[in-house]
Amino acid sequence: TVQAQILSLLGTLRERRGMSVLLISHDLGAVAGITDRVAVMYAGRLVEIGPAEAVYAAPRHPYTAALLACCARADRPRADRLPAIPGAPPDPRLPLAGCAFAPRCPRALPACAERPPLEGHRHLAACHNPVPGREAA
Repeated sequence: TVQAQILSLLGTLRERRGMSVLLISHDLGAVAGITDRVAVMYAGRLVEIGPAEAVYAAPRHPYTAALLACCARADRPRADRLPAIPGAPPDPRLPLAGCAFAPRCPRALPACAERPPLEGHRHLAACHNPVPGREAA
């Protein structure tokens, strides 16, 4: 409840003062209702960025889709356990080659050995094999 109160206060201040707020969080569900734009990072790299509505409704990067699948939602039946993303993040002491999420990604391709660029118009994703049905906005 304290988190909800603080986020509500930030939203009120943002509206009253016409200011921007930058939130850095691991909890996409907590900030869903107060953000205009969302940037998702994995291993220190931007993997998806766009209008919040587009990113939440139609994630293009497999990591973003997996993060959202891990969020509890009131509009879905209660499951015994939320899904988890298999594997482990890369060791931050080692240099990154290609797509950092590839070892954990069910959509990985041989092309993922090369780092994908952020592509799209308003809704960008850095993925050689984006989630199907998710076109650039």
